[in-house]
Amino acid sequence: MPFMRFLAVILIVVFLFVALVFSYQNRDQSAILTLGSVRTDPLPVFIIILGAFLLGVIFTSIIGIIEGMKVRVTNSRLKRKIKKLQSEVDALRNLPLTGPTDDVRSPSPRLSDEDSAL
Repeated sequence: MPFMRFLAVILIVVFLFVALVFSYQNRDQSAILTLGSVRTDPLPVFIIILGAFLLGVIFTSIIGIIEGMKVRVTNSRLKRKIKKLQSEVDALRNLPLTGPTDDVRSPSPRLSDEDSAL
């Protein structure tokens, strides 16, 4: 697990470096956002792009959390089912082994002379 944390830190540092270079190179460009009748003041382009990226990360994180909750609920339901089935198997294993009594047994078939010739 330490390797995964190290890899995550490296990826975060690389992302921050790329974002810093991107914002430095696009510091002079600006744009106005319009959503319906709402208009913003001129914003630097890098803020708009990084904001859209951040909104995408938040949106996909929410979807991932919801999917993870579904998986956990299904997992707990299946664990309860396994526990129930395991207790049923244990109960069946603990049943006494009693065979049929001599009176109840069907008589063994008698071989005729024709059968013994085969």
